[in-house]
Amino acid sequence: MEIGWTKPKEVPADWDDAKIKVANFNSKALNALFSVVMNEEFKKISFTKTVKEAWTILQTTYEGTKAVKDSKLQRLTTSFEEIKMEEDESFDEFYAKLKDIVNSAFNFGETIPESKIVRKVLKSLSERFHAKITAIEESKDIDQIPLIELVGNL
Repeated sequence: MEIGWTKPKEVPADWDDAKIKVANFNSKALNALFSVVMNEEFKKISFTKTVKEAWTILQTTYEGTKAVKDSKLQRLTTSFEEIKMEEDESFDEFYAKLKDIVNSAFNFGETIPESKIVRKVLKSLSERFHAKITAIEESKDIDQIPLIELVGNL
């Protein structure tokens, strides 16, 4: 959706096959977009003539401007850095919160390396996991352990 389609200036009767083909792609894509959005979203984009225009409206509505996106990413980064497992929290609850942060960051274009997530899990677990953490750190290379393996061990 980088460029989008622009309606040619001449009347449709004067369009060549290439222009007709591209116009049809725009119409089909716009129709597809209209058919998958909810009523509220449809109201926001129903007046658009190009799929690029409709997509930009939806993208701005849900992702915000670059400044909003950067702000959300900063909050997610802070959440990732500050998350700690509570003493009364189960591992599954903690891991679900952590994965939510990681997935949200990914949705905004920020990929957190798996080794960083592994280290974060190990640093953030509650006191009752210290024996397991020590065993894992002594028996495995922390930078090489897959996250799914760590979760299985915990």
